[in-house]
Amino acid sequence: MNRGVSLVELMLSLTIGTFLILVLFSMYALISKGYRESRDEWYCMQSLRSAIAQIDADLKQCALLLPQDLKVACADGSLFIAGAPVTSGYPGISLHSENSPPYYSVVQGSRGTTISLDSLDVDSQGSPDYWADLGIISDSGAYVISHGYSRGTSPIPLKSTPRVQAGDRTVPSNHYELKEDGLYRNAQLLAEAIREFDARVTGNTLTIRLLASHNGEKKDISLSYHLQ
Repeated sequence: MNRGVSLVELMLSLTIGTFLILVLFSMYALISKGYRESRDEWYCMQSLRSAIAQIDADLKQCALLLPQDLKVACADGSLFIAGAPVTSGYPGISLHSENSPPYYSVVQGSRGTTISLDSLDVDSQGSPDYWADLGIISDSGAYVISHGYSRGTSPIPLKSTPRVQAGDRTVPSNHYELKEDGLYRNAQLLAEAIREFDARVTGNTLTIRLLASHNGEKKDISLSYHLQ
């Protein structure tokens, strides 16, 4: 015989169905939360890896070619590492076949926010080693080259008034600074998730602290480099 569903059976079925839906929704929410946390953690770690890899590479480039006392500088929350970025048309500062290192330029004079150097080609390889948005490390401090500078021309305009003196040595440098949207290298965004960046030189030791944050997930790392 066919019979209808009683009210009790209907209520029971609805209760069980609702319970199953709640369980499935809770499982989905937990899985989604775990996925988001893992994604945000990966994003933070990827930003830290990108920053560390580039800093390591820049420190290795200047290890032997440039004056060791002009190797690294920290100023106004920025980090300057002697050298110049390698591009498709520029091999970086490299060992000359005849002239032995260290390689550097010498300040001839300064006026306002500009400086004049005896040479823009520190390694005598036939290519200017100073260009816009790079840093400059000198005996008297570290500075950033203005964005409007035309590579290979003299004098070199800086973003701040230099305290250099005639006879000071200078070298080009890669310039790291923290902005609202991440860590920049030579005015180009390097690592988006970096929210704190601190670099200090104490004696012969460079200490760098990086903190990455995204959607509440945070990762930080501290590194020390012996400068010699």
